[in-house]
Amino acid sequence: MRNRWLVAAVAVAVLSSGVTGIEPKFFRDDPLTRDPEIEDASGVRTAELSEIYDFAENSFLGAGERADRRAVNINTVDEVPDSSWFTNRASNSWSTDQLVKGPDTGTGPTGTLTIISGKMEGAAPGFTVRDAAGQRYFIKFDPPSNPEMASGAEIISTKFFHAFGYHVPENYLAIVRRESLVIGEGTLIEDDNGRRRQMDDRDLDALLKRGARRNDGSYRVLASKALEGRPVGPFRYDGTRPDDPNDIFAHEHRRELRGLLAFCAWLNHDDSRSINSLDTVVSVGGNRSIVRHHLLDFGSTLGSGTTKAQSRRAGNEFVWDSRPTLITMLTLGFYVRPWIKVDYPDIPSLGRIESTYFRPEEWKPEYPNPAFTNARPDDLFWAARILAGLSDDGVRAVVGTAQYSDHKATPYLTDTLLARKSRVLKSWLNATNPLVNLALSPSGELTFENAAQKAGVGAEAERYSVQWSIFDNGSSSHKNVGSEQTVTGLAAQAPAALLAERPEYVGVLVRAFHRDQPAWSRPLMAYFRQSGKAWSLVGLERN
Repeated sequence: MRNRWLVAAVAVAVLSSGVTGIEPKFFRDDPLTRDPEIEDASGVRTAELSEIYDFAENSFLGAGERADRRAVNINTVDEVPDSSWFTNRASNSWSTDQLVKGPDTGTGPTGTLTIISGKMEGAAPGFTVRDAAGQRYFIKFDPPSNPEMASGAEIISTKFFHAFGYHVPENYLAIVRRESLVIGEGTLIEDDNGRRRQMDDRDLDALLKRGARRNDGSYRVLASKALEGRPVGPFRYDGTRPDDPNDIFAHEHRRELRGLLAFCAWLNHDDSRSINSLDTVVSVGGNRSIVRHHLLDFGSTLGSGTTKAQSRRAGNEFVWDSRPTLITMLTLGFYVRPWIKVDYPDIPSLGRIESTYFRPEEWKPEYPNPAFTNARPDDLFWAARILAGLSDDGVRAVVGTAQYSDHKATPYLTDTLLARKSRVLKSWLNATNPLVNLALSPSGELTFENAAQKAGVGAEAERYSVQWSIFDNGSSSHKNVGSEQTVTGLAAQAPAALLAERPEYVGVLVRAFHRDQPAWSRPLMAYFRQSGKAWSLVGLERN
């Protein structure tokens, strides 16, 4: 893709001098299924990020470009190629076993755990250990007020984000005892004042007191396996990383980051900000390195707020939201935000999550996210289609991996997630033309599916309009063939006159119509390339 951007730049220069026809719309290798990322990124250095600055920049300064433009990293058929950012795992049908396994390659920490660093400062203390096999894990505790809450949320959300296609750490539930923990020689700990000193048994006991303890004296913890590669800090949701030669697409215009909004809304991942990401430099092919981009720290998802039950505000307002704040001030506090009145069941291991008040299109993270701000209907449709492929049984199986001891927790959370999923699909599968899986047979029969109808969140269309054209790949021009067709089913026949010309490329513009779904009528243009007697989809432009 980088080379194509160079070709495009040359084409612009030549076109400005009056010469045309330099760059075809489609290349022979289209559609690409993987970004090349061929440059060596071994020189990337660690980048620091200030949480306070990130909040201020995104809340008050408007980080990133805001533009109504198509995502810049999609291929010619409107999909996201595999890359260091994203892997199309959902293109294969998910089995329950695959969903439950998630990113895990093992079973978690084993044997005696040697503490190699500790952290007492902050709301969520923890430590890093090396297990008997020599593997590093980051150990996180549940808060005493909500046993199983943060660890359960992390386990569930990690598996879902992995299934969707994102790079995430391997997270395991583990049971640890005081006697299985050993402080390593030379292990330092940072106290609440930021001072580092030698860790001792008193520090360990103080840390354990801040975690939820089980009746038998053990601790259920989340053990997060150290990521592969050299950590180089978090990624931003806008701009590019200047020292990464493969990072050529502005992050706020990457579809997988824009579409992330839909997944975060479903799982109430309100803490979806840069600080909860991590880039690592990994070796590929033995002779070069790339930067791999990860999402991590899912303790503030579902109904968990990491150290306590999720706040009622989470997902409903930004930390700083000027309009409701102003209304409250003008009414001298008599205005009550409607989300404050929402009822939640008393299930400490789940915190606060519900599906009745939830409105996907109104959902908000902690503070504005540049990629989310730029999300268009086609980006959210892309994400909703992925979510639609997740079966009810799959959701149920993943929730079961949290191993909640409260018998009410698993069924409530499963039902809540399924209800929220239905709302996400209804909102965003209907936000644009919902036609998918377009195919053209050797005889010229066009078939397609209606994603909203298939997911059960949209009725059958009243009619479809179809306009055929011969497409010239060199000049990107269309020559309409025949008049616009109207069909009521999910198929249409190409005009005989079009097939008689045996063009290399055919274009077909399709609209769907239903009185209750005005967005369906937005145009969808599909392009097919002929090879022998077969036609293959080579281009798709939604909206």
